[in-house]
Amino acid sequence: MKTKLLLLAFVCGLSVNAIAQLKLKGIVVNNKNQAVSNVNVRLEKTTIGTATDEKGRFELNAPEGEYILRASRLDYETVREKIGESRIDLVLRLTESVLNLNEVVVTGTGTHRKLKDSPVAIEAITQKELKNAAFPSFENAMIALEPSLTFSPNAMGPYMQLNGLSNRYILVLVDGKKLGGDINGNTDLARINMSNVKRIEILKGAASSLYGSEAIAGVINIITEKRKEKTYITSNTRYGEYGQFTQGANIDLNFGIFGSSTSYQRNQSDGWQLSNVTLDKNGELVHTDAQTSQRFQSNILSQRFTVSPTEKLSLYAEGSLYDKKFKRPKTVTDYNMLYEDYTAGLGGRYLLKKNGCLSLDMNTDNFDYSQIYINENKAHKVGDESLVRRQQYYHANLKGVFGMGKFNKLSVGAEYRLDYLKHVDVTGGEKDVYNTALYAQDEIRLLNNRLQIVPGVRYVYHETFKNRLTPKISAMYSLDNMNFRASYAAGFRAPDLKQLYYYSEGKTTITFGNTDLKPESSDYYSAGIEYYSHNFTVSVNGYLNEVKNIIEKESIPREPGDPANITKRDKYVNRDKARIRGVDFSFEYYMGAGLSAGGGYAYVKAKNLETGADLQRISRHTGNVNVNWAKDWGTVKSNFNINGRLQSKRYFSDEWARAYQLWNFTSRHTLKSFHGIVFEPGFGIENIFNFVDDKPYGSSYATLSPGRTVFVSLSVKFSN
Repeated sequence: MKTKLLLLAFVCGLSVNAIAQLKLKGIVVNNKNQAVSNVNVRLEKTTIGTATDEKGRFELNAPEGEYILRASRLDYETVREKIGESRIDLVLRLTESVLNLNEVVVTGTGTHRKLKDSPVAIEAITQKELKNAAFPSFENAMIALEPSLTFSPNAMGPYMQLNGLSNRYILVLVDGKKLGGDINGNTDLARINMSNVKRIEILKGAASSLYGSEAIAGVINIITEKRKEKTYITSNTRYGEYGQFTQGANIDLNFGIFGSSTSYQRNQSDGWQLSNVTLDKNGELVHTDAQTSQRFQSNILSQRFTVSPTEKLSLYAEGSLYDKKFKRPKTVTDYNMLYEDYTAGLGGRYLLKKNGCLSLDMNTDNFDYSQIYINENKAHKVGDESLVRRQQYYHANLKGVFGMGKFNKLSVGAEYRLDYLKHVDVTGGEKDVYNTALYAQDEIRLLNNRLQIVPGVRYVYHETFKNRLTPKISAMYSLDNMNFRASYAAGFRAPDLKQLYYYSEGKTTITFGNTDLKPESSDYYSAGIEYYSHNFTVSVNGYLNEVKNIIEKESIPREPGDPANITKRDKYVNRDKARIRGVDFSFEYYMGAGLSAGGGYAYVKAKNLETGADLQRISRHTGNVNVNWAKDWGTVKSNFNINGRLQSKRYFSDEWARAYQLWNFTSRHTLKSFHGIVFEPGFGIENIFNFVDDKPYGSSYATLSPGRTVFVSLSVKFSN
């Protein structure tokens, strides 16, 4: 009987839902009455949305009620229209936006804000800019587009710095979730699938109040694409000299309340030498087969499922697999290196009535480093695979955002995090450490929204270092076409497990952890001004970052029982204080007729206050220039882009890396859609002026570019 009643209630519910439906059909056009495809059309404060097809058409169904219908696309101004009844003849007209100021970002405050309306200074690199630059890797794209980020070349992976501070002080996120695992202490940036990136948000300066440890230098948040079309399939292929090959594929499916997004990317390279000589122990030049950029192959596969059972509730489950294998000459080493990772996550979001939401996110990241032997030695045979290090990360975040009237928006949350390290080198030790956190932030609007103030605070309980409080405050005052910003933030970084417990015996060095380490902390101050108009924007931002208890390696005396090959002992210690001062400048100008130009300049002065020496790997002057021309020929839309990177010499303790310039040209051509299929061929030249840093292998290089190279590309898209 109960079963029948439940079935009857379910059928009645479906019937009522079918009767009480609001149906919306229409078209989105531009000012020339041309249909605009790939426009996100959604009902605000609900999970209901879709995307326009190649003819600009859209269709939505929703329960009866009052809604705000919103249509948005990156290169157009967003439009909104009140809806209270079914409509089948809607025409939404979009006005083209030539700059990125209407881009919506989330990293600065943890809530959605237009770029020009964010009290926290954020830089957003859009999908359009990434496509124009046409670089398959995160590193190369940032070198071309973001002067505040610098990379010290390394055969196994780049050493990234943001405004003078290294990789370990930069929190790298993908859709708000930490990218775990590392290579030699540097985040493995090869795990970022560039074929599925919607935008990259860069928050400079301490952000510990929102994001916790590892955010002293800033936060980089990679936002992935989530299409709304019923079917959207893309294939992106790129081939260049030295066997540089990238193949990406994405499949997005949306059926009613269910959605699926699948993404895959393959990267490989034959590698190259900049020089075939190296310095031996006696300082003499000798021949080497070692590659400056090593031969490798990698695969990234990610899957996301979504379901929206009601117009207020959305749920997701996601995961990814990654592997990267370096193939090195047998004359150089006994083993190849293998990096493997898998992630898993699930969560949900519930929209509240008064401009708020509740969200829960849980995820894990599991990263392994192994060695595969290509030469036989005393401990291993050819083909043996030996695990060296395993890193695991578990995270849960419960967050609420509450609209408190017209002038306040309150964000509160609680987090739990567990870090695990297994190091199978000599000791085979396993360690883990947990921390919990509570955080709160208020977004306050005053003086008719001209003044915005965002105070926030985070309380952390760390298993090893107990209690820690990190406050922050940001403010922005707006005039017509101008924004003035200022902020202060306290930073906090707990020593990682390697620095606390790591014991490693290399060819010539033994490295020890130190359980007596203190957390690193910082005080970050910034102030800036921004001017914007319809076709021009310029901004200047100055900052001061003072970092205390910096953790570095310090040489300690050798002991009598050390093996003969060990010439050095290192131990992690709190040793120094540092002061980093700098200025960032950027501009963007649309000149008309499809021609635009932009660029930026970053000045950094970073000193060790104990010794007076410059911090290592710092490039004091860095700049970039981008010129882009887009032309619609009718059946073909062409885009031509020139970008340049200019960087001063970089300081190392034993030598300087050279100053350099890299200039690149890219071109892509979008053919008119044929039954929903779009072909987009392209070609380009990297390092036009053929700069090569050909110092002996093992030197401090300016760049690993092999010189002038040519590439071709092809993108194929299908949607309906």
